[in-house]
Amino acid sequence: AGRFGAPPAPGPAVALDLRAERLDLGRGLVATGAAAALGLEDGTLSVRDLSAKLAEGRIAGSASLSRRGGLAVIAGEGTVADVAIPALADGGPLGGRLSAALRFGTSGEDVAALAANLSGTGSGTLAALNLPETDPAAIGRALARALQIEDPLRDGRLQALVAEELSKAAAGTTQPASAPATVIGGTLRAGPLDLDLGAARWSGTLGYDFRTSRLDARGTLSGGTAPKGWGGGPPAIQLGLAGPLAAPERSLDVGPLTNGLAALVLQRELETIELIEADQTERQRRRARIEMDKARAAALKAAADKAAAEKAAADKATADKATADRAMADKAAAEEAARQARLKAQAAEEAARRGLVRHR
Repeated sequence: AGRFGAPPAPGPAVALDLRAERLDLGRGLVATGAAAALGLEDGTLSVRDLSAKLAEGRIAGSASLSRRGGLAVIAGEGTVADVAIPALADGGPLGGRLSAALRFGTSGEDVAALAANLSGTGSGTLAALNLPETDPAAIGRALARALQIEDPLRDGRLQALVAEELSKAAAGTTQPASAPATVIGGTLRAGPLDLDLGAARWSGTLGYDFRTSRLDARGTLSGGTAPKGWGGGPPAIQLGLAGPLAAPERSLDVGPLTNGLAALVLQRELETIELIEADQTERQRRRARIEMDKARAAALKAAADKAAAEKAAADKATADKATADRAMADKAAAEEAARQARLKAQAAEEAARRGLVRHR
């Protein structure tokens, strides 16, 4: 916590070849099989050609430390190759391998200032990364479950479903991912970083604060099976990790997924309304058709009844006329028979009269 002391007085130049079976790097990191060339000249301490094993991988680099009044100034460059992340973190849930190259520099009046002013540029590569509670198929399953429940957009429902599905499995990268890296104010930032997780992809930035030894990864997890009718790009959520490297905590924001789900639910509701309206229209059409058929049947029946009544009336009139004609004919025949009878009677009377006269 205190400031550095005064710069030491100039001394003779020193050059040493160093070999160490164990080299304490601080923060609990110990390198083995270390070798380096140390030099002290004109008040500058240099470490050149450092090489050692660290966390199942290797580190290499060079650095120099000099004094400018009350300031300590450090400049250097280094690489780490294929180091195991769990070994760096002394365990923890994260798995994978890290390789990186970095040029760096800093200055300050105490150790805290050196950490705060640390800056540099380089690149990093992550391989065989294993992320706990990041099931790449989780988004698709969560959406499928959400669409099966009532009111999936109620506060917290979708978030809980996604969190539950993410926790069912870990995710692993299928190929190494590289990104440029910078160190500003003692914090390393690498990005944009794109991780291929098979069924999904994570895209974002990776940060590490050297002062607090805290990880800060923020990005978007996208992919998975989209439900029928899903519009726009692949389903996505905001997914991050923050905290100590040995025990980071997951952060989750399903806002982007909620927007897509809301659009899908709205579309389905509109389709349901359209189906209901279409069904009502079809029912009304069928009802109108039934009423029309009934009216047509009634009209046909009325027309048939009218025709039958007219035919019956006509048949009755014909029968009545025939009866009347027969009656008239019978009457005429009776009258003719009566007339003939009268004629015969008259003829008989005439004949009788004539016979009487002749007899006399």
